[in-house]
Amino acid sequence: MNLPFSRDEFQSRTNRVQEAMAAAGVDLLLVTDANHIYWLTGAEDWAFYTPLYVLVSAKHSMPFWYGRAMDRPGAQMSTWLDADHVIGYPEDYVQQTDRHPSDHLVGVIADLGHARSAVGYESESYYFSIRAFDHLRKGLPNARFLDCDLLVNRLRMEKSDAEIAYMRDAAGIAARTMSHAMELIAPGVRQSEVMAEIFKTQIAPDERFGGTITGLSPIILAGEKAATAHPAWNDDKFESGQTIALELGGARRRYCSGLARTMHLGTGLPDEVRRTEAAVEEGMQSVLECLRAGIEAQDVHAAWQKVLDRHGLKKDSRIGYGIGVGFPPDWGERAVSLRRGDNTILKPNMTFHIILGMWMEGWGLELSETVRVTTAGFECLTQFPHGVRLKG
Repeated sequence: MNLPFSRDEFQSRTNRVQEAMAAAGVDLLLVTDANHIYWLTGAEDWAFYTPLYVLVSAKHSMPFWYGRAMDRPGAQMSTWLDADHVIGYPEDYVQQTDRHPSDHLVGVIADLGHARSAVGYESESYYFSIRAFDHLRKGLPNARFLDCDLLVNRLRMEKSDAEIAYMRDAAGIAARTMSHAMELIAPGVRQSEVMAEIFKTQIAPDERFGGTITGLSPIILAGEKAATAHPAWNDDKFESGQTIALELGGARRRYCSGLARTMHLGTGLPDEVRRTEAAVEEGMQSVLECLRAGIEAQDVHAAWQKVLDRHGLKKDSRIGYGIGVGFPPDWGERAVSLRRGDNTILKPNMTFHIILGMWMEGWGLELSETVRVTTAGFECLTQFPHGVRLKG
């Protein structure tokens, strides 16, 4: 079994979750976020499109994987869990109108001794449906349900050395992907043709190791769609005179590193692009100079805002977020953001995707880095030249 981490590391993560549960007064935690399921168990199969849970009990030292019965063998092969901690629900509970897997889960929870317990759940999990929660509440009338959203998210923020190593690998994949994409982009080439090569490079970057799909889909901002942050790629052809922003990334064993850069199809930059590029570059340097353990997340944003004010520019959105494990649809950890009002104290081995995106009228520009916070400052995991690349 090729586990991504040692059993000791998985056990340590479970222990930390149980400590946080005890502090919150929770006896049983229902983990439904695919990122958290992987972080706690190593389960990474494509099983989360049907109800999938990891149950962390205060009464048991090892979590329980609970999912569709046909996915149980995959969980046994990919996790650190013993066979009796991998539970499958029958096929006749899958996508039925008169019953739900939560109805079966109710019996499992009762067998674990938690029918009358304080049960925590993740209210903002992408794959935890209203119907799933409704059936749980009806089936466990004597349980007390507590919203434990962000409980696991916060524990994931400080990475182990093994996690950082995967993110360094992912950053290398991101750089190779960015370089290849920029080589291919030219007037007359379709976005879809470039995107096909982006995916290929992300998955098979070189002979050392392969990658996995990134939590966030690769993004191409070109033409009028460069004025928005997350446009869908299409069959449009690149044109001379376009300023094109690319937000790509790499993923190694599900750990993601993001990378955004900008290029211009022409021999010279328009004045507005050149001025904005100078401001964004100065802003990135200011952000990195202030970044270190012990400051608040909002202090990083303040460093950027000073530069923006000096250049007379405006950006309302945050400038970064925690990044790590990334299953679709996103690679953000959702626990801390680099923005005004977030007073989270930065700690060593927190990792952030700092993305300075300026989406203007008819064009856009992006510059980003994935960084690790250290006591002395930071480590930049991504390595790729700054500046808008000119391609005549």
